[in-house]
Amino acid sequence: MVVGVTGYGIYIPKYRIERSIIGKAWSGRSRGQNAVAGMDEDVITMAAEAALNAVTHADIDSTCDLETLYFGTSSALDFERSSLGVIGEVLRASDEIDYAEFSASPRASFAALKACQDAAASGRITNGLVIGAEQRATAAGSQEEMNCGDGAVAIMLGTNNVIAEIDEVYSYTTNFVDRWRDADSDFVKEYEPRFTRDYGYKQHIIAAAGGLFAKLQCGIDDFDHVVLQQPNASMVSGVAKALNANQDQLAHGGLINEVGDLGAASALMGLAGVLDKAEPGDRILVLSYGSGASDAIALSVTDAIAAKRDKLKPVSLYLKSSLQVEDYVAFAKMTGALEKQNTPTQIGVPPTSSALWRDGREIRQLAAIKCKSCHYVNYPATIRKICVRCGGTEFDPITLARTGKVHTYCLSLYVPPPLVGPQALIIGDLDDGNRYRALGTEINSSDDVEIDMKVELVMRKIVTQDGVPVYGNVFRPIRIN
Repeated sequence: MVVGVTGYGIYIPKYRIERSIIGKAWSGRSRGQNAVAGMDEDVITMAAEAALNAVTHADIDSTCDLETLYFGTSSALDFERSSLGVIGEVLRASDEIDYAEFSASPRASFAALKACQDAAASGRITNGLVIGAEQRATAAGSQEEMNCGDGAVAIMLGTNNVIAEIDEVYSYTTNFVDRWRDADSDFVKEYEPRFTRDYGYKQHIIAAAGGLFAKLQCGIDDFDHVVLQQPNASMVSGVAKALNANQDQLAHGGLINEVGDLGAASALMGLAGVLDKAEPGDRILVLSYGSGASDAIALSVTDAIAAKRDKLKPVSLYLKSSLQVEDYVAFAKMTGALEKQNTPTQIGVPPTSSALWRDGREIRQLAAIKCKSCHYVNYPATIRKICVRCGGTEFDPITLARTGKVHTYCLSLYVPPPLVGPQALIIGDLDDGNRYRALGTEINSSDDVEIDMKVELVMRKIVTQDGVPVYGNVFRPIRIN
């Protein structure tokens, strides 16, 4: 049974910081830039947006066709509580979907990918979604702060309409300790960077590649594209040289200088960049690494890739749609390294309450009901047992549109923490004719919003209380058309 990629989607935050700005704050230096998550973003909101893009590109109905959701990250928000249910709600996935989380390594997404591939190859599933996302906490002034970026990528695996077949997988693992973070540590620790580079990253990737070549009876020259895990530019160039990979092979899979080290999203983001440009018949080699383990995966691009290009939001558009963070203080506030010591305002309904559990699901799903008598749309459904227009009690379920335009708005300059002014409040006219009120994001001044401006509803973190984040839909200026 042929198993492979049937669609994919990415998400790269809008904000970027030049590494020279970070270096200047700590008397260091480096080239390139990193993607930085906004203050209302986290690893779950980024993963959700990448997942929505992947479902659209794969052209499946996630409410009934999606059977597994596997998530790989070393930036898990909680040691005990899973956040995959939030992503499932945004996708409007079935309650019978299989959730699984993989962590503790930058190659966690590849562990998820292999598990999903096995599920599809066994016939247990037809469509499974694999997500790699990262938003690592880094110590101020550390090498990780200089190199790490934020982002997410989602890969749909299946057996129908495959755009890139998985030909072979080979894994190489040793008991090698290079970077670690124990339960009492906020940041990653490392013994010695050169030790990590030479005996961790380099040795394991070369061994994994060699094992795959032996299984396939081929060599590096048999691949049109090579994608490497990208901790930093010098490590990548060293391994590329050792593998004899040329610049043409590496051209589309390297994003370290544009978005930084994306950890568990790194290699899969590189694969997405390659698939954006790949032609039928191309062969792709992807090499991951993390925590003493490396995976080598060979893929072959099929003729089906061309038919799905019109549903794609490519990496290049996310790279162009960016906004520079101008100083280190603003960057430190965004990453949480610098926090104002205010007591956050408590929300009226605790995030662990039954009311928020019940209502939050349909809010994230944009689930509403339409009155059968007068056709008025009532929202949210759980608190609309009687139509507010005609008093009818019979309804049909509908899903609100995610795109629309600004009907009217206001900007609040003074808002309680953790919100930061100016905070936009927008009433929008959705494309389906309904009207929706929500907070705005990526709107920093009156120059960023206007009447009739196109907007889209995206999931963001509204507030965190008692360590539990509350997610909801907010309006964002249309970013990728």
